[in-house]
Amino acid sequence: MDEHERGDAFELRGRPAALAITLVVISLGGGSLLGWSYAGPLGGLLGVLIGAAIGALAFTIIRVRASAERLADPPAPDVRELPPDQAMQVLSALMTASASGSYTKLELSGGLLGEIAKARSRFKGGDLDGALAKLRALAEEHPRSPAVPAEIARILAGEEGHESERRKAAASAISLALHGGMNRLAGKIYREVDELEREHLTLEAKDWERLAQVFTARDDEETAAACRRRAELKSG
Repeated sequence: MDEHERGDAFELRGRPAALAITLVVISLGGGSLLGWSYAGPLGGLLGVLIGAAIGALAFTIIRVRASAERLADPPAPDVRELPPDQAMQVLSALMTASASGSYTKLELSGGLLGEIAKARSRFKGGDLDGALAKLRALAEEHPRSPAVPAEIARILAGEEGHESERRKAAASAISLALHGGMNRLAGKIYREVDELEREHLTLEAKDWERLAQVFTARDDEETAAACRRRAELKSG
């Protein structure tokens, strides 16, 4: 086994390691004392062997459980170096995979990212209807992903006759991003909406309040105040 493979091997650390070592020591000591008390030196030796077997079994069980817990929580991808659009799509794809209980759907080259890219290519090629049909189907397949409605709102920007769908998609993307903990991305989507159309966005009062908090954190008090007013109107 080379150095890289040794680095990838799972090692017990922290509390699981301390517990495993304690159980091994107790098994060895307890087996030795019991064996010695019942059958002298030979019994003590037999007790050590039995204690070692019990300790090894306990160590293996703890190691397997710790390894399973580690595999159950895969690390989130580092998206800090990605452009905002790609970061949003990566995180939303991760959220969708997590909600489904399977990370096999997180295929960044051919999964959700790839399908959105295909729809965008259709739009750039002049096929607006084809792009919308593709994105609408993706929205049904990935109802928790803010990336899909955000893309719908983006390609419909400036397209006459699609105002209602554009506003609905933008509101859905913002709400999904907020509920998924992607506050910065929710703020970005909101900024992409034309100022005149922001008045027509239909969000819950709690979503407006969270948007206000997002912009307050960015020192954009003007936008934060506008969001708070919408929250108050919605609550009233």
